[in-house]
Amino acid sequence: MSLNKELHRLARKSRLDSLSHHLKTRVEQGLEQRIKLAITGLSRSGKTVFISSFAHHLLQSDLGTSLPFFAASADGRIIAARDLSTGSIQPFPLAKTLDGLRTYPPHWPDSTETLSEICLALRYRRSPGLGRVLGEHATLYIDLIDYPGEWLLDLPLLELTFEQWCQQQRQLFAQAPRASAAQAWLARQHDIDWLAPATDAELAQLSETFRTLLQQLREPPHSLSLLQPGRLLMPGELAGSDLLNLFPILTAFPENPAEAADDSLLVRLQQAYDRYCQDVVRPFYQDHFRHFDRQIVLVDCLKTLNRGRACFNDMQLALNTLLQSFNYGRSGLLRRLFSPRISRVLFAATKADHVTANQHHNLDRFLQLMVESAQRDIRFEHVDTRCLALASVRATQAAEARLDGQHLSCLRGMRKDTGEEIALFPGEVPVELPGDADWNSERFRFVDFAPRPLPAGPLRPEHHIRLDQAADHLLGDLFR
Repeated sequence: MSLNKELHRLARKSRLDSLSHHLKTRVEQGLEQRIKLAITGLSRSGKTVFISSFAHHLLQSDLGTSLPFFAASADGRIIAARDLSTGSIQPFPLAKTLDGLRTYPPHWPDSTETLSEICLALRYRRSPGLGRVLGEHATLYIDLIDYPGEWLLDLPLLELTFEQWCQQQRQLFAQAPRASAAQAWLARQHDIDWLAPATDAELAQLSETFRTLLQQLREPPHSLSLLQPGRLLMPGELAGSDLLNLFPILTAFPENPAEAADDSLLVRLQQAYDRYCQDVVRPFYQDHFRHFDRQIVLVDCLKTLNRGRACFNDMQLALNTLLQSFNYGRSGLLRRLFSPRISRVLFAATKADHVTANQHHNLDRFLQLMVESAQRDIRFEHVDTRCLALASVRATQAAEARLDGQHLSCLRGMRKDTGEEIALFPGEVPVELPGDADWNSERFRFVDFAPRPLPAGPLRPEHHIRLDQAADHLLGDLFR
């Protein structure tokens, strides 16, 4: 009899333990978090390299070897990490980009040409204290969405009519270097009768000419950023589509648009602009950008300094134009149910390894000056922001030279253009926005370096600069 009672007691305890485990698992699953991180950057700002390296380090964050200032990893609370991207509609080519950085000689990945994503899952132990009441373990799901930087600058078009956009573009093309580069295009526009009938072939041919002009302005020596429509430069799945038969009127806007023929270039361009906004720009914004929770904005400050005043001014204008398109504000529960908002933003100056360590603070400060106006507006909406210089993949090593009896901090690495190994003093980053004398003196000559090979095994802190601080700012508060 006593044996039967004991067996009954054990069976009941087993059922209770199983029920307790089941409830605990359901609670933990119900409290799992998913974060969508907007990796934002203008064309050739280092976005693809950042995504590759960031994901690579996060997938090794359970080892605790490469991210000493990412508290959850350094404290050993991340138990395991997994890449769940195989089920994505368009997975980011992480294996391909990492292979290119591991081979010898390594090479930087190609720019993004279409939309892709990485989905990561980090299993972790909660911090001691109240959080443990919710369960000892939890999982954070992180979605990293990659897309061409060229597409970003189309978002402001949603708030402009075709005529307003033409006026905006007319002001830009009245200034150097656009004015000189577009002389032939402007002369051609002066010969167009915007109100007269026009054929589909004429519209397509003119749009192709404008696309060629945009490509020219994107490349050195101009290296401009504020180039619209962005899909003309990076069409993605729209290559060959008549949705891209679009360009602005840079001459005086027709005074009597009501007199235009139904098939005139004016009517065709107005209709093409509206279709582009409604069928291309708006769906992209609705499907992706309005769902982001946090954001990192990547800026290549050194490139703008190298390219001169026009490139610098254009990038600063592009950044401020871009940031006005994002929906910032408090991320409370009710607000998030109806209108998701970005609650934390990191501004990151890329290529921190292209200057010496004593210049990193200067690079932080210089980026802060570039985005000062936008950052002030964002903070007003109670959004946590920070400016940080970083290097996703470190391409140089610190070196030291002796000049006139003094030690000089230098860098050693391989030039990107020649593959030659060099050691040099790269110069100083200004702590104020450049004035006339700075641009005229040819002061800035920062060298572009090729990457150093990444190891096939565990990563270490020397493979990046401040990537761990970026991770902690963007994700650290979620590991509670």
